[in-house]
Amino acid sequence: MAKNGKGSVMVVGAGIAGIQASLDLADSGYLVYLVDKNTAIGGTMAQLDKTFPTNDCSMCIISPKLVEAGRHLNIELMTMAEVEDIQGEEGDFTVTVKEQPRFIDMDKCTACGECSKVCPVELPNQFDENIGDRKAAFKLYPQAMPSAYSIEKTDTAPCRLTCPAGLNVQGYVQMVKQGKYKESLEIIMEQLPLPGVLGRVCPHECEDACRRCQVDDPVAIRDLKRLAADSYDAREIEIECDPKIGKRVAIIGSGPAGLSAGYHLAKKGVDATIFEAMPKAGGMLRVGIPDHRLPPEVLDKDIEVVTNLGVEIKYNTALGKDVTLDGLKKDGYDAVFLGLGAHKGITLGIPGEDFAGVRQGVDFLRELNLTGKTEVGKKVGIIGGGNVAIDVARSAVRLGAEEVTILYRRTRREMPAWEEEICAAEDEGTQITYLAAPQKVLEEDGKVKGLRVIRMELGEPDASGRRRPVPVPGSEYDIEIDQLIPAIGQRPDIESLEEFAGVKISKWDTTEVNPVTLQTDMEGVFAGGDLQTGPSVAIAAIGAGMEAAESIFRYLTGADMEDGREIPLKEDPEFRPVPEDMPAESRYKMPELAVAKRAGNFDEVELGYAEEDGQKEAARCLNCGYCSECM
Repeated sequence: MAKNGKGSVMVVGAGIAGIQASLDLADSGYLVYLVDKNTAIGGTMAQLDKTFPTNDCSMCIISPKLVEAGRHLNIELMTMAEVEDIQGEEGDFTVTVKEQPRFIDMDKCTACGECSKVCPVELPNQFDENIGDRKAAFKLYPQAMPSAYSIEKTDTAPCRLTCPAGLNVQGYVQMVKQGKYKESLEIIMEQLPLPGVLGRVCPHECEDACRRCQVDDPVAIRDLKRLAADSYDAREIEIECDPKIGKRVAIIGSGPAGLSAGYHLAKKGVDATIFEAMPKAGGMLRVGIPDHRLPPEVLDKDIEVVTNLGVEIKYNTALGKDVTLDGLKKDGYDAVFLGLGAHKGITLGIPGEDFAGVRQGVDFLRELNLTGKTEVGKKVGIIGGGNVAIDVARSAVRLGAEEVTILYRRTRREMPAWEEEICAAEDEGTQITYLAAPQKVLEEDGKVKGLRVIRMELGEPDASGRRRPVPVPGSEYDIEIDQLIPAIGQRPDIESLEEFAGVKISKWDTTEVNPVTLQTDMEGVFAGGDLQTGPSVAIAAIGAGMEAAESIFRYLTGADMEDGREIPLKEDPEFRPVPEDMPAESRYKMPELAVAKRAGNFDEVELGYAEEDGQKEAARCLNCGYCSECM
């Protein structure tokens, strides 16, 4: 209601006509709501500023009106708003207006433009008919009324939605584009304590979701994370931790799940101690991935990120042998997180597996990674199609094996190993035989002499969606080998969990937990990572450790562990459109160590982007969410 009691009027559309009508009504004593969908009033007339000569410009005509409307006591500007519904009758209307968020506080914004200067996201300027560019933080035009800036933002980019740890991918990619590696790491390390590690071994599901695929190739997201980690020491990033709450948590296992849980608990003010059965930390990151893919010094540096927050790691301390649940309780631990991983290899179930010369792939890699050496045959046969099989093959070649053959029961299309790893293994001399399965280990004097193999063909799809391999009758044949290494999968070793009588174990030897909180049926005992899911990827285990830390913190502070944890899925997310005329730009290739220089050593094969190439690769990002939330 205006001061003179005349009532209120809504004017929809803030072009020159809407502005003048509002001024006339306001001068007549009405309270005017001036509604426009843009971030500022002015409409088409404001766009014509660049059309007319300077001495006869449209802004010379409209600017006084903009100022007058913006300052008029009887006019309330409602920008970034649209009318959704009108109810009532003449003289008594109720209007429903939907207002979009500006993401900048208009009461505090001085229109200095500093936010726009540092904003990394460049977008076509629709106000100028896409002739020029603007930032995601922008003011519609120089004389805009209201004068405040706004930020254009839609739904979360698909790369971030796909990441199991919820990393702000778009944000850290934009920082890499600008060469701001410290700022990129700060964004990454909000969720991830191991940027150097995951910059090398992450399966990069985010790249499968990258909408750049609609134009050419996905952005090399994982490699850009590595560039940030290689360009700035993650140990120098200041991690803000809350005040101590006086609670202690025992973490069993120092793999990615345990390290993540310790990291996030420390950030929440909880004292955490990790108990590790092996002499070194890292879990499968340490003992399951060869040095040519993950150099140990990179892992060591990332682990220091966690320990620098006060997380203690006790080595050579195995659950059930050196530490017990009762003992932990007596020592004053208020909760337990189980992150033991899945270190037990699955057997083939064929005759002869007990002969000398048969060894599980995970055992082969563990000894190699912990001691720097392990026994390898001259003719090595490896069973499996995942990354472990590939890692064993590439390691055996480096250790001097003369012939290395992988046998896989399906075709290359169904092979779960990463394509780049398969290609690298072949380049280094590994032979891969598809549609072949082992039947019997052949021996001489109790030692492996060969392997009986049967050919397979693909039948109907199984539970995994892949076509089931079926033996071809009468197709058996023998191959000569002196070492057989099964690498068909792993399971958790649950023997140490026997005292946890209240922890339910599935038929796959995994722990059963509340899917939201990760708490087991034992109060105060939580589990995550491979122990809970079965063999998976490091980034998923890190996500589990982060979620477990949230649950444990709520448990320790008496809060509801499930409240607000279920994130609703949006049916039709809104992303920045992919321009139809966007030119194709090839993905920058990761430099690699020459094949000839890989023989006999475990030097890192992928060498990392040069800064210039990495920044150009980051610039290929489409900024699907507009604002990258780089903060």
